[in-house]
Amino acid sequence: MNDVFLCLGGNLGDRKQNINAAKALIKENCGNITAVSKIYQTQAWGSASNNKFLNQVIKIKTGLKAQELLAKLLLIEKQLGRVRTKNKNGDRIIDIDILFFNLEVIDNQLIKVPHPRLHLRKFVLQPLEDVAKTLVHPTLQKTIETLLKECKDPLSVCVVKPSQYICIEGNIGSGKTTLAKELAAKLKYDFLPEEFEKNDLLPLFYSNPKTFAFPLEYSFLLNRFQRIADAFKQKNKLVVSDYSINKCLWFAKVNLSPSDYLFFKKHYYAIEAQLPKPDLIVYLDTSTKNLKKNINARGRVFEKSITHTYLKSVGERYLKGLKKLKGVEKIIIPVKNYTPQLNEELIKTIKNHLQ
Repeated sequence: MNDVFLCLGGNLGDRKQNINAAKALIKENCGNITAVSKIYQTQAWGSASNNKFLNQVIKIKTGLKAQELLAKLLLIEKQLGRVRTKNKNGDRIIDIDILFFNLEVIDNQLIKVPHPRLHLRKFVLQPLEDVAKTLVHPTLQKTIETLLKECKDPLSVCVVKPSQYICIEGNIGSGKTTLAKELAAKLKYDFLPEEFEKNDLLPLFYSNPKTFAFPLEYSFLLNRFQRIADAFKQKNKLVVSDYSINKCLWFAKVNLSPSDYLFFKKHYYAIEAQLPKPDLIVYLDTSTKNLKKNINARGRVFEKSITHTYLKSVGERYLKGLKKLKGVEKIIIPVKNYTPQLNEELIKTIKNHLQ
């Protein structure tokens, strides 16, 4: 078996998801991943692009020969949507470079290892040091630690901090509370649940929407603000919540008259600005049929009047709102069937995204 170090990076699309997808395909087609660095962000190297790169180094153990491995990696890049151009330093969805293949020196028309420019690039050396600090470069005869100290690359390389505030979002009946609670336990984060059942206005809204829409939405706004603010009084808290403050605006758009919505929106933005932004919002996207089935199964009397039309309107507003939301990482997970193993599968998907 061969020990190989690979550098994964990209600056287009969902950068972290592209790296995670590449790792999954490498594990499936090339070999076991035995070490993983932190993820780092840097400016584009050798390019004027404003799209910043994410980079990560992994170590794999593979039975493939060097050229066989290269062929597999090029195919993975293609599967993930990379289109190669004449600009070697241009923007790309994913790039997978072989840094070391054991400690062999290979130099032919197809492959060159060690990578001929790895010692010039901090975005390679920094994550490589995470997993191979004492590795000695077979031709330069210096450790990775020394090469990093001597590297004159002026581009800053910043570690991407793990998500500290994760919101599980979804339409009414999507299963977000159960998932959020289980995810918090798995990650050993604090769980911040919504307390909508304590809101006495909710049953009144469902029986008389026009009269109670505004007081309901405004009460939710104030309650959610207070609970989120209290949760983050202590710095560096790790929190998983089954809602985000953003849902206040999205539900208000569906439930309020245009004039009430404009008034509500001004107050919302003043309040929202005082709160920490989620690092990640996970949206569970399922059919109105599934939602209605789940709502009926939990047996809340005041929810019986919820219609497919209303659920569809809320779902559409969620997706439009998520699309417009800036400065927050988002993943949308389609949920086709609700099974006993669903949350386990969803947690695995989320944890893979967080790596």
